Amino acid sequence: MAMRKYLVLSVLGVCLLVLAPAGAALAGSSAATPTPTATPTPTATPTIYAGKNSQGLKLRFAVVHTASGPKFDPIFTIMTVRCPVTGDVITIGFGFSGFRVPIKNGKFSFVLNDISDRFLWSGTVTSTKASGPESDAMPAFDHEGGLQNCSTGPLSWTAQAVTAGSSAATAPSAAYIIKFTKASDGSVHFAVTH
Repeated sequence: MAMRKYLVLSVLGVCLLVLAPAGAALAGSSAATPTPTATPTPTATPTIYAGKNSQGLKLRFAVVHTASGPKFDPIFTIMTVRCPVTGDVITIGFGFSGFRVPIKNGKFSFVLNDISDRFLWSGTVTSTKASGPESDAMPAFDHEGGLQNCSTGPLSWTAQAVTAGSSAATAPSAAYIIKFTKASDGSVHFAVTH
């Protein structure tokens, strides 16, 4: 009987040891004060602009409001280049990622110049509208193996600030799509799809 008594006391002691911390934890959780969480810093919503160039083709960009001032953030533009020797007419959609061009005194200038083409997009921006010139030029071979300059010539463009989700925000299709990406190290890469 004494052995049974000690066995019951041992089991009871083990149960108390197991249940006591859980009870204390439950009791402690009801009295604990919540840990304050940091309020996220609100980020300014970019202003989206949609418009057309003098060829009647669509373009879209954003103005991102940063601590160092507003930045031109190109999204896409579409242009048609003409090749003078072969007569080829090519519509090209240019898409962008990772570019933030400073806007100073309401003006920006975005230039990509490499072995494959020279792309220019600049302008003046207000809170409701924007306008300026854009162009693209690229070398191409003619039928005899000579070179020709396929280009848009100088184009003008205009755009209006639009609301998010506007149908003006939809990127249309083009014969060729060139996607330019600026990496965090500053290098620029592009991919062409047809």
